[in-house]
Amino acid sequence: DVGVDFKINLLWFEASDAGNFIQRLGRLGRHDSYVKDGQEVKFSEFMAYALIPTFVVERLFKGESPPLEVDKAYERPYFQNQVKENYRRINDFSGYYSRWGAVQSMAICRDLGHKTIRQQYAESQQKFKDICEEIFHTSLKKVYGRSQDWREEWQALSGKEKGNPILEEAVSFRGSSPLQCGLYDITEAYEGDRFKTYDLSGILSNLEVKMMTEAAFMRKLQETAEHIGEPIPKGRFQHCLAFLQLNAYREERLNWKFTYVGKLQPIMDAWKVQVLVGLQIWQPSNYWIGDINKRLKQRGLVCYVIRRPVAEVQMRLRLPMHFEITRFPTTPASTTTRHPTPSRSDNRRY
Repeated sequence: DVGVDFKINLLWFEASDAGNFIQRLGRLGRHDSYVKDGQEVKFSEFMAYALIPTFVVERLFKGESPPLEVDKAYERPYFQNQVKENYRRINDFSGYYSRWGAVQSMAICRDLGHKTIRQQYAESQQKFKDICEEIFHTSLKKVYGRSQDWREEWQALSGKEKGNPILEEAVSFRGSSPLQCGLYDITEAYEGDRFKTYDLSGILSNLEVKMMTEAAFMRKLQETAEHIGEPIPKGRFQHCLAFLQLNAYREERLNWKFTYVGKLQPIMDAWKVQVLVGLQIWQPSNYWIGDINKRLKQRGLVCYVIRRPVAEVQMRLRLPMHFEITRFPTTPASTTTRHPTPSRSDNRRY
């Protein structure tokens, strides 16, 4: 749960595959200094300890001609290639691009046809459309028709005239989470670094927090920006589920799970990406979970639900260790959905 906001020079991390190893290690060295007692302090060195299987160590450092030697420096590209070649390979999700890449391209193409820029970019729009249809082997017109079906399904489900959660998530370049929360971190020494975003799953498991109103959060942000004389971007907090104040980090993870009062059978039988409304969080030792559930039950969550145990899904699809996946303990049947995992070790059938 170490994000890019954390200024660190010492890291312990675990990894179950090459991509996860490289991604976790990449958290180290993003900042060359930190603030202590109002003063900037430079890091003198960076160090990481990786918790990895023995076979990886043997492949990298042992044998007749190992690719790596102890106490020797290596350029980043060479090191990453050796990790990729000698570690467990995960699913490359090649099918994702043909199925969902065209959705993102369709949205861009439509943006180029907006009335304010249509005339200026008419030629570029047509070229972009032709290239995309050639690459994805589909018609962007058909993709647009699919997106309209999603919109109609969402309107029927929610009773709202606006919004299209599946399309909105598909066209997001960096990915987004409807469970993202704004966090005011009082453990940060420097005031300007206290305003962060954090996913609800990590908050429920690892943090001691208390609820804030959006108005109080934004007021504190504005006061801090004026006090330190530096602007603090507000855009990333625009669609947050809730706003909380981080008081401390838990010594042990706290368990939680999703609950759903509706019938999952027709959702599982559909075999497609859908939007669920009415999900709740079960965490009885959490006094503020009721406030979260009031907001969560109104929010549409994009997911894919199947009737398989978590361990089987992870193994058969060769998913990375931290792939967003969790369990629904609400029906006798086994169900799994793409959402943050409350426990990486619990693979019971649900």
